[in-house]
Amino acid sequence: MSNRFISLTVLGLFLVFTLFLGACKEKKSSVGVEDNGLTEAINDLVPDSILTELEELGMPIVTGDDPPSIEGFFWNTPFVLIASNRPYDYIGSQYSDYYVSFYGQNNKKLQVNVDYRNGGEVGEGLGGFVVGEADSFSVFAELTVVVGSDTAFVLVLFTGRMTAEGIEDMYIALMMLDNQGNPSGYFIDNGDGRIFQDTDGLSDRIESFPTRAFLTDDLKLSMSLAR
Repeated sequence: MSNRFISLTVLGLFLVFTLFLGACKEKKSSVGVEDNGLTEAINDLVPDSILTELEELGMPIVTGDDPPSIEGFFWNTPFVLIASNRPYDYIGSQYSDYYVSFYGQNNKKLQVNVDYRNGGEVGEGLGGFVVGEADSFSVFAELTVVVGSDTAFVLVLFTGRMTAEGIEDMYIALMMLDNQGNPSGYFIDNGDGRIFQDTDGLSDRIESFPTRAFLTDDLKLSMSLAR
């Protein structure tokens, strides 16, 4: 076998390997992130003023185009208020346990769906956006929240680190976008925001949302979007 043939064979294998690596990299994300490490869809959803306010309140935001898989149901307890822009909120107050479900994750489009339960509040995801690197992630979503006959539109931001047992250091920020006039007076005002943390450090992975009866038992505590 000639040296020239060997060289051509090695070159061919190198080109195939390079193309394979390129294809693998393309599968990671087809949308990419902008200069601030967030996708165009997130930057369209969240005004700079709200991002700045969240950061000033101490909300961690993970960036990047290679988030971990976060699908599943997770239980946040004790669910404690750690920051707020509402003057009469009590920092350190414990709120009703917060249950969240992430599903339908698509890392090529950096999208994920979100539902949650928090006492009597029920949030159904209209589609969220996920970013991150390695085990850490942030999810931005606009949720339609229903309490009784009232409906509100809320920005919710989740940040944490995935482990086999659940999500470590889970932070959840809620910003009221539109409370639809707040006819019953239940919801916080437009522009109001709160940041919560699961203060035992781990949001446990669970099989599903608890039953409605179990959630009702939790109403003795405050709910995340209540005045």
